[in-house]
Amino acid sequence: MQFPRRSFQFVTPHTAVTLLLAVDILVYGLCLQRSGGGPTPSGTVLINLGAMYSGALGHHEYWRLITYGFLHGGMLHLVTNMACLALWGGPLEQRVGTAYFLMIFLGGVVMGAVAGIFTHSGPYFTVGASGGISAILGALLGLKLLKRVDLPASFFVVNLGLNVALAFISPRVDWGAHAGGLAAGVVICVLLDRFEVAGPRLMRCKFPEFVKLNLTAWFVVGLLMIGGAAASPDVAAFAAAAALAVLVGMVKAIDVALSRRHGLALAVGALAVGNAVIAGGAVVVLVPAGGCAALTPASMVLWAANALSALLTVVCAHSAIACAVVVVAVFELTQLLYLPELRRGLADAGFVAASMRGERARRRGL
Repeated sequence: MQFPRRSFQFVTPHTAVTLLLAVDILVYGLCLQRSGGGPTPSGTVLINLGAMYSGALGHHEYWRLITYGFLHGGMLHLVTNMACLALWGGPLEQRVGTAYFLMIFLGGVVMGAVAGIFTHSGPYFTVGASGGISAILGALLGLKLLKRVDLPASFFVVNLGLNVALAFISPRVDWGAHAGGLAAGVVICVLLDRFEVAGPRLMRCKFPEFVKLNLTAWFVVGLLMIGGAAASPDVAAFAAAAALAVLVGMVKAIDVALSRRHGLALAVGALAVGNAVIAGGAVVVLVPAGGCAALTPASMVLWAANALSALLTVVCAHSAIACAVVVVAVFELTQLLYLPELRRGLADAGFVAASMRGERARRRGL
């Protein structure tokens, strides 16, 4: 669906925007609870739960490049960011799809953190979804430059102007994160558009949205696991490159499978196996060798803080059994979640594969 000509209309949030709104609000409530119920989260709680700070990368805490984007320093900070997320995110997700939307948002969060490192000369810590939200605005701008949408220039003048003015008015605004996220949104949008244009030469099929979402989740979880386990920047960079290479190989393998009869069922099976392996690997990585006693407050955020402490104790005490249970459970849950697609793939006599090949050939850009 295209935007109305020369106008901007509010679009009801879809899957990703709704999920991000819920996660941000729930995490803010958790921060208040762990801060003793005060009006704003304490700096100590924010640091413990994943805020980005000047020495984070030096301590190999790469996971903070993502987690800081789900924390907020106060109610006004939260409400402002969530309002922008709902206003800009709905139209973008509707236009590019849930998977591409999440790529843009998370890419903006990471690049916002990286830009913040270079724009702060002294010690600092930062929280907020501003990098990801600025990436949404940047992606809309990218679509405008590519002539994929017909938004008025005034929309960008007003919103970009407000961001610039806010950066000058409030010294607490991390303008580096805003600028980095905005640039990331434009770049990622253009790259995705170029990929879609080159799609018929690179790929056989147009992937269903659930496949793109699952593959995106693989990459994000893989980066978080690498960020939590890597001992140095070089190791993290090598592991991330290896993870990307594996993901590219999986993408092409699924592409080939989807082009064949019963390929949709094969894709569901591959995703179920991949989800099970990653879930089992996450148990191995996240459960420390020393058991529950070795857990730090920062790592507890990965287990929903104290809410799952009883379950975590059992997992730490019986990690091998827990890993096996998680692998089997995730494998079965993935098949159950994608049951309609699995049945469609099993019943495919060739028409499903042909339709996906035809859709790839018809698409030209985002």
